[in-house]
Amino acid sequence: MRYYTAYLPRALTSGPVVEGDSAVGADEVLGGAVFVREGFNWLAFWFSVPWAVANGLWLTALAMAASLALIVGLPAIFAPDWYIRAVLLVGYALICGFSGNDLRRLGLVNGGWELIAVVAANDRAHAFLRFAYLQDECDASDDVRSASSLPPRPALPKAPRLDIGPNPGFWS
Repeated sequence: MRYYTAYLPRALTSGPVVEGDSAVGADEVLGGAVFVREGFNWLAFWFSVPWAVANGLWLTALAMAASLALIVGLPAIFAPDWYIRAVLLVGYALICGFSGNDLRRLGLVNGGWELIAVVAANDRAHAFLRFAYLQDECDASDDVRSASSLPPRPALPKAPRLDIGPNPGFWS
């Protein structure tokens, strides 16, 4: 099984959003949820700069292009052999592949998205179904709790903290 992190816009997680006369809850806009897989990103490995631009990571794309230009321009300065250039390019591609999904998560958080849950699933569609089921269970338990005379649940954090160290998912 793979792990997916689920993100929703911060406006949806802070409460119901009012559009016109009707309130729109997070369950009605689950189609807007973004799932990012843990682990290696093959698109970032093969197409680093276009992948970063396609995901809206402009500063990351600029840094990737600058480092790629430095690696490609290195033979004109130091004249290394072909295998040194190959090792540098493969190392660059591996770093982009291993940190691609982490960079996408960072871009989502900086873009106003909030981490809602970590879901274990076989693929992205299965992750969406499990996430929708978890949201439905949470909504049902809140309805039962509000209908009964039980005291309200204490506020718990919505998701685990993933900001441990500089790049926690690099080796995952």
